Amino acid sequence: MKILIADDSPVIRHAVSSLLGKNGIETVTAEDGIEAIQRFYAEMPDLVLMDIQMPRMTGYVACRLLKEDWTVANIPVLILTAHDSAEDRYWSAKSGADGYLTKETLGDDLLSAIRSAYASRALSQLSGEQRTPLKLDEMDVLSRVTQLLDRKLFETTIVNDIVTMATRATDLDSTLEQTMFIIRRFVTYDLAGIAVVGDRLLKLRADSPVTRSSILHFRRLTSGHVEQLAAIPLSPEELTISFSDTEMVTDGEDDGAQWPSFAALALRSHGGTVGVLALAAKTPARFPPEVLKTLRMVEHPIAAVLDSARNHQRVIQQEAQASLSSLYETRSDRRALS
Repeated sequence: MKILIADDSPVIRHAVSSLLGKNGIETVTAEDGIEAIQRFYAEMPDLVLMDIQMPRMTGYVACRLLKEDWTVANIPVLILTAHDSAEDRYWSAKSGADGYLTKETLGDDLLSAIRSAYASRALSQLSGEQRTPLKLDEMDVLSRVTQLLDRKLFETTIVNDIVTMATRATDLDSTLEQTMFIIRRFVTYDLAGIAVVGDRLLKLRADSPVTRSSILHFRRLTSGHVEQLAAIPLSPEELTISFSDTEMVTDGEDDGAQWPSFAALALRSHGGTVGVLALAAKTPARFPPEVLKTLRMVEHPIAAVLDSARNHQRVIQQEAQASLSSLYETRSDRRALS
């Protein structure tokens, strides 16, 4: 096992290196956040111990840079710091760190945390591919920071659009339609759908002409993912299809009948799955890991908006039923008096 130790204190670097060396663990070190990124890609360690407050780049930023790179995001990063405030723990978690340790835990606790994080990484290893070492200069690292900031601005804008949309939508149907329209701004798909679990409804939106057979195949795929993600037995026929733009539906067969690209994400709110977002494309490899990462980032806002729209519609239906019942009772009373 090889571990990268990023800390601006030479005393800490030496102490941790000695401790790990005595336990047969190879170490490489970095004095600040920028050097930590450079050494990481040059050495490709199995785990990173990251200080928070370092010159030129904090541990928060360095950790986020690593976790935003899906090719190395499974490498554990443990924050090792002298600070132990709620704010530091919060920002460490938001940066994607896999654990938080204080420097008072140097010793068996540190070794135990390392072994646990390494074991978890082995269980979640996506592939056995060997990563090629990469030489980065300081400008390369700063360029990655700029790209990260651009991406976070983009993601924040998307989330804001989804939340703003919720204030404009008048009913569940329009909420679903506008949600899929917003998703189309950053994901290229041929057919999108949101399965509303409680209502057994599948709202569809096509971005290109689709055949009836490809729609039915899409419904079969979606119902299977509803069963898997929501743990609810559901046959395709139990999902009622709602398609607002019927002009996009054609007869016959097309290449999208089997949907070579298909992705599905659970929309969870208040501990339960309120829906499943499904996307399909007629060409292979349309949904790479970076696209799925963005979708996972917006799944919780979408779930909250969907849950709110369902509750709003339920309240309106209850009020309508109450009004009808009141009207019926009034008429009955009048008949009784006459």
